[in-house]
Amino acid sequence: MPTLSEGRPGDPGPEPHRHRRTAESFGVDAARYDRARPPYPQDLIDRIVAARPGRRVLDVGAGTGIEARQFLAAGCTVLGVEPDERMAAFARGSGIEVEVATFEDWQPAGRRFDTVVAGTAWHWVDPVAGAAKAAEVLRPGGRLAPFHHVPQLPAEVVDALAEALRRVAPDSPFKPDLLRGSALEAYRPLFARITDGIRRTRSFGEPEQWRFPWERTYSRAEWLDQLPTFGGLTRLPPDALAQVLGRVGSAIDELGGHATLPYTTVAITATRIPAA
Repeated sequence: MPTLSEGRPGDPGPEPHRHRRTAESFGVDAARYDRARPPYPQDLIDRIVAARPGRRVLDVGAGTGIEARQFLAAGCTVLGVEPDERMAAFARGSGIEVEVATFEDWQPAGRRFDTVVAGTAWHWVDPVAGAAKAAEVLRPGGRLAPFHHVPQLPAEVVDALAEALRRVAPDSPFKPDLLRGSALEAYRPLFARITDGIRRTRSFGEPEQWRFPWERTYSRAEWLDQLPTFGGLTRLPPDALAQVLGRVGSAIDELGGHATLPYTTVAITATRIPAA
């Protein structure tokens, strides 16, 4: 899940891309990340593939290659860009070609793509500079399609997570209190930033929002396996993380030892228009 950080009054929303140390911390346990993070709905992959003018996909923030493998299976060729060498190495081990760089600093060397995607990673990219770089590497008619999982956590889990973090990491950029109520509403400022960044390039048609609802039931062990992969928890010391996992585990025990999470996977997508 993206790092949802508190903004100042009047801010249009959180700016997680400024938390570079958190953004580049996920490789601390790449195998856990790959094992625990869910893949993306096949309907989303199919819709993006159907909308592309060709087969070349650039995967921004490719991580361990979760969505890259899905696009490969759909018949695409995929190049990943990933700032964490540890994550990139894991992805290469599953057959994904990955170059190590932040997307803003990555050098395309004249290469062009039909689709630029990012799986729960575009929040780590400057929304204006990232959209401009995507416009630079996309062919006319190509599609930019960053997408994010939005999980609706049970209130009991949010309460336990917030309480534990206030105790062990009060300065954490991860603010689970923002997930009280509608998760989609909590993510609205992030999606507004992405949409605005695309518009400001003047290189794309009007952005669309595609939504794909689904759900998954996690056992206690499965949820606690995924939790340390969340931004803001990846950098906790082991003793602090153990306290967070213990508190959240107790909350899941009170729910019967499992938690069913409704998800909505949201894509903000737009087509590259020809240069004037």
